[in-house]
Amino acid sequence: MVFCVFILAALAHAQTATEQRYYAPLNSVAAFVEYSNSSSHIILGDDRQRKFAGLALAYQRRISADHWMAWDYSAEIRPILVESDPTYRGALITGTVGGRSYVSDDRYQFQIPIMNTGDFHDRSISGTLLDGTPFTEQVHNYIGRRWTYAPGVTPACFSVHLLPARPVQVFLTSTGGFLISPRDIPEFKTSAFNFTFSFGGGVEWFRDHRRSWTIEYRVQHMSNKEIGFNNPGVDSQFVRVGYRFGF
Repeated sequence: MVFCVFILAALAHAQTATEQRYYAPLNSVAAFVEYSNSSSHIILGDDRQRKFAGLALAYQRRISADHWMAWDYSAEIRPILVESDPTYRGALITGTVGGRSYVSDDRYQFQIPIMNTGDFHDRSISGTLLDGTPFTEQVHNYIGRRWTYAPGVTPACFSVHLLPARPVQVFLTSTGGFLISPRDIPEFKTSAFNFTFSFGGGVEWFRDHRRSWTIEYRVQHMSNKEIGFNNPGVDSQFVRVGYRFGF
């Protein structure tokens, strides 16, 4: 019994010494706000102009720490996350044929998610018919957005902090998880269940050995891994700002 107490005391002393030497708490919790203003083809994604905004909560556990780097494992939940898709809602067509004007306002009662808005620019056409009658036509497309609640879980997050003895540290991170939404995203006939993986890095500023602020940049890929009829994929650039508290 005395030997066990001695071992536990030694481990506690070593842990305290490590925490006092390095800015790398053994356990910590954190909250982040995150935002992505658009999407483009970065890795594998084809859908453009998608937006994300949300709140993430994380638990982090230190794996190891030395003078050069500290390794950490963390798990995140994203209870508040919304995803936005550009949509097509029809077109307003006006024109003239042989001096006669016409108007066609074909506006849908529903929104159709589209890959990107580049294929739906307003346009003007003019020319002559086969019988020589002149005509002009202007097309105005109704473009909108739909927002979808898509919370998620990221159970696999690994990060490395460089020079943990310093209060300001650069870190690199990679993650893997999934999102669940009440309808298919990012388009019709895709999936309401999507996998995510991301990589990135940032800077963490420790106010003391337990409390810190972080700012982070991540590239995230979202895909249904072919479980849906279509799988266009979305590549997004996220900016995240968070506060961490160690214990």
